[in-house]
Amino acid sequence: MAGLCEIWQRAEVSRRFEVLSGFVATCVAGDDEARRRLAQLVAHAEAALSPSPPDFAVASKCLDELVRWADREWADHPYRPVEARPDEADRQTRDHAKDLWHAALPVHVRDEMGRIELSLEVRFLALCRQPSLDCGIRQDIFYVAGRAAMALDLGHLEAAEREIRRMEQLGSMQPPERR
Repeated sequence: MAGLCEIWQRAEVSRRFEVLSGFVATCVAGDDEARRRLAQLVAHAEAALSPSPPDFAVASKCLDELVRWADREWADHPYRPVEARPDEADRQTRDHAKDLWHAALPVHVRDEMGRIELSLEVRFLALCRQPSLDCGIRQDIFYVAGRAAMALDLGHLEAAEREIRRMEQLGSMQPPERR
């Protein structure tokens, strides 16, 4: 199975390629030759990204060619996608990588992740509805729930369950008395 680093790199290239190729596809809808050129670029990129390990050099060349084509033909187009700011690009890549990671997992692991995710959501919402929680404990519960969600994103089921137990312990704590 592919490692997280490989999946992240694959997600970076494929995210950028998918967005720009979608834009180019709409721009060349009536031009059969341009549609064939785009289909070839997409096929080459997909072929380079599909094996494990992927051929990032070939995929990057395909992406560079697509970027040059879009810059040359549609630089002034009002709907031409621009490269996202680094923080937004990381968020998009993370979402894409998460999808790729989950698809690479065996079905029984994905099912177990779904069970844990549902458990996290139900327990988190139940704790948030407790009116007796003070602000500090509530913030800690939000933080630990986020840690559990991150563990699930990375496929660390034991860590996610451990964080859920920790979250429940926080919810059962009594707020400190104020003088």
